[in-house]
Amino acid sequence: MKKVIVLLSVLISVFVQDACADRIYSLIRQGRLREAADSLSGVSTASTRDGNKLFFSSLLEQDAVKSARLMEAALEASVSAVYRQEIYYRLAQYHFLRGDYVRLGQLVSEYLAFWETGKYRPEMMRFSIILDEANGAYDSAVRQSDRYLLEYNSGSASHWGLIDKSRVLSRYNKTVGAQNILKRLSREKSGPGVPQALYMLGQEAIRDKHTDDAVFYYNLLREAYPRAVGLDALLEHMGGLASNYAGDGRAEKITGTYYSVQVGVFSVKGNARRQADTFKAYDREVEIGKKDISGVLYHVVYVGRFSDYESAREFKETLQANHGEVYQVVAR
Repeated sequence: MKKVIVLLSVLISVFVQDACADRIYSLIRQGRLREAADSLSGVSTASTRDGNKLFFSSLLEQDAVKSARLMEAALEASVSAVYRQEIYYRLAQYHFLRGDYVRLGQLVSEYLAFWETGKYRPEMMRFSIILDEANGAYDSAVRQSDRYLLEYNSGSASHWGLIDKSRVLSRYNKTVGAQNILKRLSREKSGPGVPQALYMLGQEAIRDKHTDDAVFYYNLLREAYPRAVGLDALLEHMGGLASNYAGDGRAEKITGTYYSVQVGVFSVKGNARRQADTFKAYDREVEIGKKDISGVLYHVVYVGRFSDYESAREFKETLQANHGEVYQVVAR
């Protein structure tokens, strides 16, 4: 009878510990940090495991270094298995941001060995690709990317795998393969890889001083993802690019070529119309043209018709100053 009572006491104790831990963890995930802190301070080590308390404390700690130390301590203590995977993942993120690839490599290797089908397996596999990339082991990084894509061949996970592979190929000087992946991704209707692909294509165009391509990808990114964090970076880097059409003015006199300011490229015609309406206030001719790129139809907004490049350039500078955007002069 005593053994039964002891066993029941143990089971009740474990249940109480788990329920208490789940409640605190739930409060943290909901952003109710003050309540979580109050609950954590109100429990004793008898009501929740030492490792769990350390982990919850790390989530409530605002100092990143102290938070990481608490997580490391939690791994050495009796932390619940349900939280152990997350600790590995969070520590991997921390050491990646710090650039401590030695500790990152240890965490990734241990995680993939402990949890073959773990919750954070895709993320840890991506860290493994990054480690090879950082060490210049591009062959291995590409092979790992291919293995990842075989395992995760659909949805958001596949997008991230394609982004990783294109980045590795680019660093491996296999730019054609990298660009083919990015262009294919950029034509997807949705997914986390689409804005990444547009941004990376824009950066490559800037690096190669391909002004038209850089502005094109910038416009597409701005249309579909107006709050994308990469917009400002592209805008800043494009500021120093010169137009591909700057010349001495003789060609247009002979051929009848004229110049316009291209103020947007849109995949949705309604967005092109709204952009066109914005620029009608300048009392210049505003046109919406069509442009087929790799089998995809885009709508291009042009403002003005100028007989010489210099006049168009001056008008472009005025528009850029007024709207805080980068436009381009195009020959038509």
